[in-house]
Amino acid sequence: MYIQEAGGRTQYLPASFPGAVIRRHTGTPFMGYSGATYLVQEVCNALFDALFHILPHSQDLDRAEATPTVRAQAPQWESGSFTTLDRLVEEFTVLTRISAAKRLRDAAETTARRQGSATVSTAHVEKSFEEIRGRVA
Repeated sequence: MYIQEAGGRTQYLPASFPGAVIRRHTGTPFMGYSGATYLVQEVCNALFDALFHILPHSQDLDRAEATPTVRAQAPQWESGSFTTLDRLVEEFTVLTRISAAKRLRDAAETTARRQGSATVSTAHVEKSFEEIRGRVA
């Protein structure tokens, strides 16, 4: 599965001019010191672009829901719930599976608590998956 098919965001990395006027790289191919310099500089430029894109939205980002803390009594999971969790996590891209599994597990436990259930069922996991996928899409 490609990153874009899973709802991930990507960015085009140009292999030549146009770009910033100041470059330390002499051209293609991406070999040796000059190629590594070019790729590192492109990654740094993209990070700076992302930083300056995020800074104006910092107040909006602060309004996000806080990460749930670990409680002394974590809810019990039914036998098939972890199997369902593993199956649903497989739908995310490889690079995002660890964070997706944590978000899905936390969301399923939160859903179970809201409904007053002492155990996390398969229905809780599937409902949480639909909510998370709706936010990503």
